Amino acid sequence: MNLQQSVNHLPLLRTALTLIAGIMAGEAWGELLPLWAWLGLAGMAIVAATVIGKHREWQQGACILVCTAFLGVALMTHANRRSRPVSTAGDVDYSAVVMSEPVVRGRTVQCDLTILGLNGSPLRRPLSVKAAILRDTAHPRRPQLHLGDGLRARSTLHVPQTYHTDSHFDYARWLRVHGFRARTFIHDLHWQPAAVDRSRLPAFDRLRLRAMRLRQRVLAQYQGIGLDDQQLAIVAAMTLGDRSLVSRATKELYSVSGASHILALSGLHLGIIYGLLTLFFGLGHRRLWLSQIIIMATIWAYVLLVGLPPSAIRSATMLTVCALCIVVGRQPVSVNTLSLAALVMLATHPPLLYDVGFRMSFMAVLAILVYYVPIARLLTLRNPLARTIWQMAVVSVAAQIGTAPLVIYYFGRFSCYFLLTNFVVIPAAVCILYGTVMVLLTAPVPLAQKLLAGMLVRLVTLLNASLAAFARLPWASIEGIRLSATQLCLLYVIIGSVSVIIFYGWKIRSQKRLEAFYRQ
Repeated sequence: MNLQQSVNHLPLLRTALTLIAGIMAGEAWGELLPLWAWLGLAGMAIVAATVIGKHREWQQGACILVCTAFLGVALMTHANRRSRPVSTAGDVDYSAVVMSEPVVRGRTVQCDLTILGLNGSPLRRPLSVKAAILRDTAHPRRPQLHLGDGLRARSTLHVPQTYHTDSHFDYARWLRVHGFRARTFIHDLHWQPAAVDRSRLPAFDRLRLRAMRLRQRVLAQYQGIGLDDQQLAIVAAMTLGDRSLVSRATKELYSVSGASHILALSGLHLGIIYGLLTLFFGLGHRRLWLSQIIIMATIWAYVLLVGLPPSAIRSATMLTVCALCIVVGRQPVSVNTLSLAALVMLATHPPLLYDVGFRMSFMAVLAILVYYVPIARLLTLRNPLARTIWQMAVVSVAAQIGTAPLVIYYFGRFSCYFLLTNFVVIPAAVCILYGTVMVLLTAPVPLAQKLLAGMLVRLVTLLNASLAAFARLPWASIEGIRLSATQLCLLYVIIGSVSVIIFYGWKIRSQKRLEAFYRQ
């Protein structure tokens, strides 16, 4: 199969790329026309496709893609209008619910608020705000805020702004993608606890609030098994998706060593859990559909437990699509499957396209799908251990090909020992996830729980020590790399071009070998 035939067998990829182009156009020019005009253009394109009929497949397909592009523009325009930043000229009074566990940062306590009422009037649509509350060190007995608490406060709402740094990370856009429309600073004397009617929260927020409360109870159990502050932070990040406890020094350590991805609850973590559940609930081919339903229900329950973070929702959506493909007998992991997951997520929430995690996740999986098989075929190993090590190395290299340009663009850093790091962090992640589950399950047997907890503490300590050793190596990371958006695109064009050249070069070489065989 040549390259053109391969592309023709990926209809969902074409559709996903067209939707992405429409979303980007909507971000740039969506406000030029009213929403109904974009929807009307999409309707005209689909009517044209119907009139053309199947006799002209090329023209009909083009009309469908044009319709998809206009829908992308309309979806993004609608999302932008709903997420417009909010600001006030001065202080305003409001009632709100705390939507994240407050975290102490220096002299402030930082948390997420959902404002339900403003200046005594209820809001038709609640307003999500990033808040920093000045700590009252003079009155330590004053009530402390916790997840789900209500409060009344007075402060000024500001439009989110991006901090001026050397990286391309857009903090204001990140806030908008995640639903925050303002930020505020609250003086310690300008807030007080209050009873707030949480039934006015949207249904999704109420569900998320309950899930995060459950996560806090699980986190409280973690605190009783002997983990110190940063050990607890690592376990909480890897198993519950809560990175609020991870210090800046620890984040820097994991970033320099190339292990930052292990702290984000992503496809790696859910894939490990999926593999464990498959061992427990694999019911054979006759009841494949039932086993997949049980497994995916458990996966989504876990995503609910960890507070429905976007990275976990993204990974669970991809796993759900893969499970559906397994049930219907399709190839479970393919570019079409990945494209379908992207279509579902972008149609539901178009601003996700501008989320760094979304981009890196999909580029990593796409690169693995494209490069894994060709690279893996370079070596044929019979020893099971050597084959496993080789496969892990191939996955790491393939994922790095897809994500390295983005990491350099957003963070100006390239970790040189990512391959060695992954040989440590991936097995450690498997052991930490399984070990944490066993520690929680053995709570009725204190002796067994204490033994397993001690092993978990030593494992996290060893992981941190190993990453610190990698970070101290010469040339552990190349710092200060600057890429423009144009250079980023050119870098991906170069990677794609070199890949195509190698593909055809290898094909010609194989063909010459075959011809030489027949001449003999």
